Amino acid sequence: MRPLPSKIICVVIYVPSCYFGVNGSCSGKCSKMAVHVYNSTRQFNARVSERLNLEDPAMLEAAQRGKLADLPAGGILRPDGGKAWDPAWFAFLQEECPDTANPSLWRHAQLNAISGLFEVTDGLWQVRAADYANMSIIAGASGWIIVDPLLTRETAQASLQLVNDTLGHRPVSAVLVTHTHADHFGGLGGVVGEGEDIPIYVPEEFMAYAAAEGVLGGNHTSRRAIDQFGLALPFGPDGLVDGGIGKTVARGYRGFREPTIEIGDRDRSVSIDGVTFEFLMGSGTEAPAEFTFFLPDHGVLCMAEVCTQTQHNLLTPRGAEVRDARLWARVIDEALTRFGDRAQALINSHNWPVWGQAQVQTFMLEQRDIYKYVHDQTLRLANHGMTIKEVGQALEEPDFARHALHVRGYYGMLHFNARAVYQKYYGAFDGRPVDLNPLPPAAEGARYLKALGGEQRVLDLAREAVEQDDLQWAATLLNHVVFAGDPSPDTRGLLSEIYRNMAYRAESGIERNICLASAQELEDGVRVLPAAGGRNAELAATLSLEDWLDAYAIRLNPERARGEAFTLQLQLPEGSALVSVARQTEFARIGGGQADAADVRVRATREALEARMNGQPGEVAIEGDAALFDRWLALHDSFDIWFEIATP
Repeated sequence: MRPLPSKIICVVIYVPSCYFGVNGSCSGKCSKMAVHVYNSTRQFNARVSERLNLEDPAMLEAAQRGKLADLPAGGILRPDGGKAWDPAWFAFLQEECPDTANPSLWRHAQLNAISGLFEVTDGLWQVRAADYANMSIIAGASGWIIVDPLLTRETAQASLQLVNDTLGHRPVSAVLVTHTHADHFGGLGGVVGEGEDIPIYVPEEFMAYAAAEGVLGGNHTSRRAIDQFGLALPFGPDGLVDGGIGKTVARGYRGFREPTIEIGDRDRSVSIDGVTFEFLMGSGTEAPAEFTFFLPDHGVLCMAEVCTQTQHNLLTPRGAEVRDARLWARVIDEALTRFGDRAQALINSHNWPVWGQAQVQTFMLEQRDIYKYVHDQTLRLANHGMTIKEVGQALEEPDFARHALHVRGYYGMLHFNARAVYQKYYGAFDGRPVDLNPLPPAAEGARYLKALGGEQRVLDLAREAVEQDDLQWAATLLNHVVFAGDPSPDTRGLLSEIYRNMAYRAESGIERNICLASAQELEDGVRVLPAAGGRNAELAATLSLEDWLDAYAIRLNPERARGEAFTLQLQLPEGSALVSVARQTEFARIGGGQADAADVRVRATREALEARMNGQPGEVAIEGDAALFDRWLALHDSFDIWFEIATP
């Protein structure tokens, strides 16, 4: 166990600023397009109901077990009066499964919507369905030990208030953040006040890894996350129903508190406020820095996000590095070996618990084996010569997934995870020369349109494919027309209709969201939504100087920088950097370089300099060529998060 130094490195998160519209759903006009459910979609979903036992009461009993209190009536409010969260958003799930949803996903969505404060065992509780993740609460000797304080300050604060109102008021004595994703720490400010001396435990290298997942690709990742989490979709049977590991992300203020203590491999047993924690590191599985733990006094194993009530992502569609399925299975097995004969209950950072020693062991074996199966069978197929596109189509689900519903793809998708395993070992290239430097979508689309005889001919082919229930081929044909440019309303309408029917069949909540988001874009264009709270300023303040300047360097436009060659010395309170622009490249050398040789020297706070970088007023002191400083700023692009995805 290692106390963290006062100098924080960096953290950037993947969840975009909490975009929301009226009543937390879509902003502006919602699609007026009539919902057209194909008969083949109805038949597809009917076969799902026939093949799976969706009426087993065991999971419903587990999701409801131990409930003590409901979330606040009327939802959880932001200071501006808007809603950060409201269980009523999902009241429609009390109805029977409609034609517009996969019945397996609908059942899972109903279970995920069961919200409130729950007792897991004596001395341990969870607040569930108050945000995307769960907040767990352990009774320590002097106060509450909080595990994973959610995504937003409002939901974390309301969850803690619910605990105090129901169980009796106690101070927070410690906080544990199991891993590097923001839905587990963005609400830190709701349970730890500014300046409060409360220990915050995180996995080793938490700060550095959290930054690595988001700092440079953040704008692109955030845009795709908006589609993945369905932030622009209306709630309802035609729209957002579930997010797989939770409902959706809260629409509130995301903050940060600096961690104080790191947990690593050497920290097998640690006492926190009188409670013994036996830690097992899970870094490199669901997150690059993650821990799990066992509570021997409670007989409860917390698997963080290494286990959930669904198959997880080996590659998140929003974009990140591929995860290690083999290591994932090994970590679950090590936890089973170390704790399985002592665990009477298992909790996760998402979804509902598992009770009973035999049930816990079976659950862990099945969770372990789904990742091992995807890993091994993908490599078997690849070693027979299959490519990245082929393995996803060829891999069939294992037989045990028919009864072990918690390994089904309510979040991660089997076909997508197979491609992720291929990508981890072999990259995205399939070995074929045609794919070394493929045509971009617009150029390829124009050529397909010409080769196939024009838009009307492609429309006819797509309609034939729909009649034959070949939706993927129909979508492929029409996507070429869309990216060729200037598609007709008929083309856009049919492709949107196809995407919606793909969504209605999807067992994965996020696959459904992605399909529906693209359907909306085809119908109405990209919806620009207002943001609640803007970016996480508390988190951004922890970014290291090196990563902060590297993030600015990716904005350098090489056309504008052609022929430029100069250096700037930046002096900030936290350090100095020599920034060079040459060869259409920008590089920042931190703490070194010859300041006297710089063409211009700039002294400012980070806040002021960042304001200038973003075209806003900011007070800076310049020594040397002031015009050169302005020219440097002008060499950089601005990024707009609202770029198109389904359209060119």
